[in-house]
Amino acid sequence: MMRARYVDELESVRQNLIAMGETTIALLAEGLRAVVNPSPDCAEKASELEARTDHQHRLIHDQCLSLITLQSPVARDARLITGALDAIVDLELIGDYAYEMVGLASAKSGRPPSQILVQISEIGARIGEILSAAIDSWRNADRSLALSARPREAVIRAECQALADKVSRLTSAPGDVTAYVNLLLICRHLDRIMRHAVCVAEQAAEAAPPVPAG
Repeated sequence: MMRARYVDELESVRQNLIAMGETTIALLAEGLRAVVNPSPDCAEKASELEARTDHQHRLIHDQCLSLITLQSPVARDARLITGALDAIVDLELIGDYAYEMVGLASAKSGRPPSQILVQISEIGARIGEILSAAIDSWRNADRSLALSARPREAVIRAECQALADKVSRLTSAPGDVTAYVNLLLICRHLDRIMRHAVCVAEQAAEAAPPVPAG
């Protein structure tokens, strides 16, 4: 009976982490939508999602500490719990950066060149794919999918840096450059989100069962 309850609690941690991941994916999507087309509706939705990630973080954190205190898990169970504790930190940071993107997008004055907005949207979409794959790795205990994130990181981060360099040059133009300064910060946030998304994937790889040899 006790073992069955313990297994149920472990599964609850995993399912709650997946739910938090889905909330974070939605929050990133709102952040990207705000960059292209900021609106009060977008800001309101992002605020609701950010509050939800905070609640989910606290719930999972408390669940994990309870399991550690009461059950002293070892081996794979311990990897799942410690991986979840690390993953929720990364997910909360992703949510924080995505939420800040909404504020930066709302605060920018003027309309930046559409080419830059398209590039931000495209890079953000690829980062969203990495984050979605990371959450799917937790959902399906798919170690190979989780490990596929790292090789894609360098290319996407290089794109972030190239775009940031382009936007940085525009900040030296005459006139009000607030929009470009905010876009530069958004580029930096996307780079950070990419790094945290890869961490979530690698934590899923650590928590997943090893692939059988042969």
